[in-house]
Amino acid sequence: MAHRAAFQMTPLLNRSSMTLTSRVRAMVPAQYANYVTASAVVYAGGKARKAAPKVKQQSNSFRKKKVDDEDKGEGGSGGAARLNEKYYKPPTPVKVEEFIPSTATKENVGKVLGFPTSVVPALSQTTYPTLLNEQFDLIKPAALVVRESTVSLLEKIDASMKTPSSQTRLVLTGDAGAGKSAMLLQTVSHCLSAGWAVIYIPKASTWMNSSYAYNTVPHSTSFVQPLLASTLVGQIHNVNKSVLSKLVTSEMVKVGRHDVEKGTSLSALLEVGVKDQFAAQEVMEVFMKEMRAQKEIPTLIAVDEVNSFFRPTQYLRQDGKEMDPEHLKLPKLFLDYISGKSSLNHGAVVAATSDSLMINKSEVLEVALGTKVVSPYKSLSQTIMPWATGLTTVQVPNYTREEAKGVFDYYKKGNIIFDAASEPLFLNKFISSNGNPRKFFTACAKGI
Repeated sequence: MAHRAAFQMTPLLNRSSMTLTSRVRAMVPAQYANYVTASAVVYAGGKARKAAPKVKQQSNSFRKKKVDDEDKGEGGSGGAARLNEKYYKPPTPVKVEEFIPSTATKENVGKVLGFPTSVVPALSQTTYPTLLNEQFDLIKPAALVVRESTVSLLEKIDASMKTPSSQTRLVLTGDAGAGKSAMLLQTVSHCLSAGWAVIYIPKASTWMNSSYAYNTVPHSTSFVQPLLASTLVGQIHNVNKSVLSKLVTSEMVKVGRHDVEKGTSLSALLEVGVKDQFAAQEVMEVFMKEMRAQKEIPTLIAVDEVNSFFRPTQYLRQDGKEMDPEHLKLPKLFLDYISGKSSLNHGAVVAATSDSLMINKSEVLEVALGTKVVSPYKSLSQTIMPWATGLTTVQVPNYTREEAKGVFDYYKKGNIIFDAASEPLFLNKFISSNGNPRKFFTACAKGI
């Protein structure tokens, strides 16, 4: 009743002569008018308020942020170096030799070597694996240790230079954090330095997690991913531009609404897919056909997080069920080479498993590689299993003491070890991490 009386006693004024604020205040009951806020006391009784200072209204439109050159810190830190000078420590440059075919030898096992300056621009066209990128941000230049397993793997790759890729289909396996992605990246760098054509897929999981739009192919059960195909075509073009300019198409082809004449360089062919994403899938298929036929330049296909290719995707079919990878045309194109159904004249296929995301684990692939045994009564996908046959497993072990010591000395030069570096400290980090590269880095860089 008190509320109703308060509202009835409210003086009625002409709405045109009242501001919105005054109209709202006129409707507030007197007993609620003395509530306080964090910034000021609201007085009842109609006392005049001081006018709030005028605030310049900002435009709702997007504006390009201006960044001065002095604000750009090394390693993409922006203004962090200038604004946090007391706490920010820029990457410490460490002088290291380059990781090239002549230095990737048994004599250099345990030595940290940096990616060649001629290869770094090509590697920058893709993305480093997340955990490796964290290390590369702390120490410049990007470098990795030469391991016994690295040398052994590169010997197999060099031997495949004159053999079909179907004869060299390797899958790197090992414990989580053992360095599978690092070894795959070293393989990519090695082949680029040796003049190979390289197709590097650092994050295969993004091909399957429905992060790219997909369209159905008329009169079929297949789907295309236009933007993904165009992005991949652009990366291959930028990484291998000098090599692909020497190779030409063997016949006239039509991709989408574009006619590609016979004798067109493969570099120019890929540019069609970069400019027109809806023709990119056809461009990729023609490109792989030409690479399969040519015998001049060996080709490496490197796939990280390959588990994603051997499990149902997160894309949905029309009936709402998860789609198998072979129904996506771009992943199927590479599954043909991983499984050996298609083969390059000269080259190799190297893939690495990943345990960083449990959702991407593939029981089918683990069984096919012999790294897991399941009950004979357990049903496995008979549509995915055939793609995993004939693969060769390459086990990636943890660091040996010699390899870990080389990495420890590298971390010491890069000033990422908080405690005073010493032999007892090295043994403490090595033993506590069991030589696992990821845990060893965490123990040294973060003191965990």
